Amino acid sequence: MAFVVDVTEDNFREEVLTCDRPVLVDFYADGCGPCEFIAPILDELAEEHGDRLKFTKFYVSMDEVLNNTNEVVEKYEVMGFPTLLIFKDGEVAQSHLGALNRTELLEFVEAAF
Repeated sequence: MAFVVDVTEDNFREEVLTCDRPVLVDFYADGCGPCEFIAPILDELAEEHGDRLKFTKFYVSMDEVLNNTNEVVEKYEVMGFPTLLIFKDGEVAQSHLGALNRTELLEFVEAAF
């Protein structure tokens, strides 16, 4: 069973904005060391807390960032990676830019409940 859902510009509204529970979106890019560091931690937390918080990841290419070609990235002003946003009722409730260790990520996630 997949605990972390892949989200794109095409399914962002359905998967994130209209979800009936809080949603964490991990905006990440290829070659991003901090993104690679937190990915397995987010997988663990998704398995442990996926019943209360939906975990998603949103791949962003550097081309999209440099050329402003992704409406979601532009709307939420994603300029660095990883960018973690927690949505509640379709609105950003929490945000963090950069890597966090497991304890810090757990605190960030639990604040959404």
